[in-house]
Amino acid sequence: MRKNLLHYIFTGIVPFIFLLSCSDKNYSITHPEFEGNFEFHSLTVDNIVSGYSYITSPKLGDHTYLYSGSKNNYNCEFTLIDFTSYYALNAYPEVFSDSVTVDSMILRIYFPDSANFIPAIFVSYLHHEIDSIFHEDKTLFPEFDPDGFPLSFGLGDFQLSEEDSNSTVNSMEVMIKDTAKISEFLFYSEDTSKCFLLSQTETSDFIKMYSSESFYKPEFYIYYTLTDSSDSSYAASFSLPILQDVTLIDPPDFSNLPQDSIYIGGSLFESVIQFDLDPFSGLPDQFILNDDSYIFLNTPFDAEAGTVTVLAYSLSDSIIDLGHYFHIEEEYSVDKSVYIPAWIENGKLKIRIQSYLQYALTEEIEHFGINLQGSIHNDPFSILSIEKPDSGFSNISIEYVDN
Repeated sequence: MRKNLLHYIFTGIVPFIFLLSCSDKNYSITHPEFEGNFEFHSLTVDNIVSGYSYITSPKLGDHTYLYSGSKNNYNCEFTLIDFTSYYALNAYPEVFSDSVTVDSMILRIYFPDSANFIPAIFVSYLHHEIDSIFHEDKTLFPEFDPDGFPLSFGLGDFQLSEEDSNSTVNSMEVMIKDTAKISEFLFYSEDTSKCFLLSQTETSDFIKMYSSESFYKPEFYIYYTLTDSSDSSYAASFSLPILQDVTLIDPPDFSNLPQDSIYIGGSLFESVIQFDLDPFSGLPDQFILNDDSYIFLNTPFDAEAGTVTVLAYSLSDSIIDLGHYFHIEEEYSVDKSVYIPAWIENGKLKIRIQSYLQYALTEEIEHFGINLQGSIHNDPFSILSIEKPDSGFSNISIEYVDN
């Protein structure tokens, strides 16, 4: 049985049209409380979804990679890496108290690409009275001044590391043998936060490097030689544990983006989609939604954006649309306990709303809408464009069994 109902709903003098289509079918269901052959009903509602995008601050502290250079008009000029000497001070006091014992120091970073060339990335050591110069989840590019640290000095450019038969990944390193710089580095022993700044002014060359969130973390080694009581010398080394790291990205100006779309990703964009529950008011008092219950949104084909993983969460509070890609300082509160998987399939973003809609219709959660954001595993410079659902490029399709 299939029937189409065309409803006209008037708000003031402006007509708002949505299409309901219904059908029934029988098949088995497995449920914690019910099992057997049930008649399922399907319902499709068009043109009730609205959406808009907003811009957040780009925060890459929990990403697997660090970046240097330029990609998709994003500039990655500065990267900060923070090691701690707290444990080494207690374990190797004789090294920190006498810089003459240190032969060299090495900062090494691994990268996934196989290349015989790396960009010119300069490394500086930054010292400050406070224990930590930056916070990987809070420090942003506009707020960071690389010249705001008078007690800092350059260490040199990265060079490709010699090929290591025991390693499956490439690396680059800066070796410090200058005795004056070694002495100054060890002199600030009270500053247990050992912060390094990676800077690249020629941003046309782009490279991504493994961060502290990956298996191949940045490393810092100190090589030293000590003489024991019998006047015998021995050489050894130790490493400093890494605390945090982040690339500070300078994004392009997005003020001229087309307003007929909403956007997700690019380390900046999140979106909200909302819809009225009234079209579902005719559902029976007792019902169970099947997992074939979706919101469909059109996504123009883009090979790069097609790799963007979308995360969908239930909003925990109401949101006011402040205009064209407005900027927010604090993340909106979401409820991650409600399962809302989303993925791109056949040119559409499919959002499974079985759990969300069931809870919203039974008033187990408040219905504020759904937040769409990119995964931290996405390329932070790729943006997914979605045709604005208000323009009619959307529908909600559900299946349910009643009583």
